[in-house]
Amino acid sequence: MSTATTTSPSDAQATTDRQRFVYMETMGCQMNVYDTERMGETLAAERYAPTDDRTAADLIVINTCSVREKSEHKMISLLGKLRPLKEHNPELVLAVSGCVAQQEGERLLKKVPHLDLVLGPDQIPELPRLVREARDAHARAAAVDFVHRRDYQFAEAQAPTDGRVTSFVTVMKGCNKFCAFCIVPSTRGREVSKPSEAVVAEVARLADAGVREVTLLGQNVNSYGLDKRGRHGGDGEVDFAGLIAKVAAVPGMERIRFTTSHPMDCSDSLIEAFGTTPELMPWFHLPIQSGSERVLRMMRRRTVVEDYVARIQRLETVRPGIAMSTDIIVGFPGETEEDHAQTLELLERVRYSTIFAFMYSPRPGTAAARIDDDIPLPTKKRRLHEIQALQNGITADWMATFAGREVQVLFEGPSTQYARGAASNSLAKRPVGGPPQLMGRTPENIKVNVETHDFYALRDWPGRLARVRIDEVGRHSLNGSLIGFD
Repeated sequence: MSTATTTSPSDAQATTDRQRFVYMETMGCQMNVYDTERMGETLAAERYAPTDDRTAADLIVINTCSVREKSEHKMISLLGKLRPLKEHNPELVLAVSGCVAQQEGERLLKKVPHLDLVLGPDQIPELPRLVREARDAHARAAAVDFVHRRDYQFAEAQAPTDGRVTSFVTVMKGCNKFCAFCIVPSTRGREVSKPSEAVVAEVARLADAGVREVTLLGQNVNSYGLDKRGRHGGDGEVDFAGLIAKVAAVPGMERIRFTTSHPMDCSDSLIEAFGTTPELMPWFHLPIQSGSERVLRMMRRRTVVEDYVARIQRLETVRPGIAMSTDIIVGFPGETEEDHAQTLELLERVRYSTIFAFMYSPRPGTAAARIDDDIPLPTKKRRLHEIQALQNGITADWMATFAGREVQVLFEGPSTQYARGAASNSLAKRPVGGPPQLMGRTPENIKVNVETHDFYALRDWPGRLARVRIDEVGRHSLNGSLIGFD
């Protein structure tokens, strides 16, 4: 529901030529990153320029995630830190967008008296108007209405001007699965697919601007088109494999990735696309959440472990060397030690390149929130540690296979791995002020740092595909030497 505490001025009254600045903080998934970019584009028409300095901002937007409890705590902490800025500058407009905004609505305005705007994902086109009303009439508002999927219009992304060579492209929004632990259907709504012609046009604009890799985004991206064509086909939109084929045909687009997926929509045509579409990179994030059939039923995942493993085996057949990743929830209500052992067994069987493991926390409005959270925190922490320890060894073994190999790298830009003196990687640190380094990624989505003595490489290499020999292997990245450009 959208509410305001005072009457809004007209657009004509609010118009001004003064340059303003917006600080935007993004939490959570790639969908939020994409939404932040769209908000930035809508605000540019109001003469808002981005800034990294909160104290210089006329508008601060926190784009939030409610999938994990930790993200909500981070948002509340940040809002507390921003209160002195608001007190010092009453003209500052403070907004919260994203999934927490959708989930909390007006309650968030009541919890945080210095907050001006609460904006759900469907209301991004209304952001400029709401900001004007908050700025000029001090109108506090919670705009969290869902747009009916028949009327939903995707924002038209603009071609980037920042020289990036990789970019996100949202191809659908929402989810129809209603897993017991997941808040997404309540915060993002039902599935709506962006027309394939609009996706291709957006990708073409990106390619013309120098982007060479796109990641296609959706809460359940491989169910693309089902809202228009039905699960059994018929007239309407292409399926996700068909969309990938259309995107792959865009001139200049070298690489395609996508995230995230539900196993039950991992279709035969999608699996085959990995073997027939060279632009589709050998990297697939396919969340399982648990290795226990019993827990999966409680989670309402509708996933059969043996079928899941069989699909991964087929993927490995059509695209040898494909990197698989997944999500694991530890300590779901009712999870036993036997269930936990089955998850560990699944990790051993599949040998993922990496996983994202989290302790379960109840999310308001989900089915699981009505179940007693009966797993003690120490037990959750122990199980999480055991899963992470096992996967760390598996990941290390997988990373070691790249030592001495020649790999293809798409360079993205300067590397900050060593300049920051990061201690989280086993690679030898390079001194600050040493030879320039550039970062790129392998087809398997691994970061690769390459040192060069050519200062102009910082300008000329991004966007180019190169052959690189791997000299050093770290925990999560590689260090290599340039062999030549493709």
